[in-house]
Amino acid sequence: DAAAPGYRVIRLRPRPGGGLSSARGSYEAMVGHISSAWEQEGDGIRYHIEVPANTTAQLELPAADPYAIREGGGPALQSEGVLLLRYEEGIAVFALASGRYSFLVPDAARRSCP
Repeated sequence: DAAAPGYRVIRLRPRPGGGLSSARGSYEAMVGHISSAWEQEGDGIRYHIEVPANTTAQLELPAADPYAIREGGGPALQSEGVLLLRYEEGIAVFALASGRYSFLVPDAARRSCP
């Protein structure tokens, strides 16, 4: 994010599709390890996110229903370190504190990517 130089705010925008069943990327920044991955599972798409200490992230997930998104086995909206900032045009935008996260967007809540 240009408003927060030095990777203090990381923007993650994974977009499943394109004939792929999974994808991952990572970067060793001066602030620590940043990673994002997704994979198709039997009941939806699983996203694995790592945000280094002393940073935050904005995560954009394509979803038809942001309230159906799960993190760590429970509703994402009740997960520690996760805050739904907004939902617009089929994209749920979450603020994430530093840490590791595992989000699931169930098939029923999925939306095709633009």
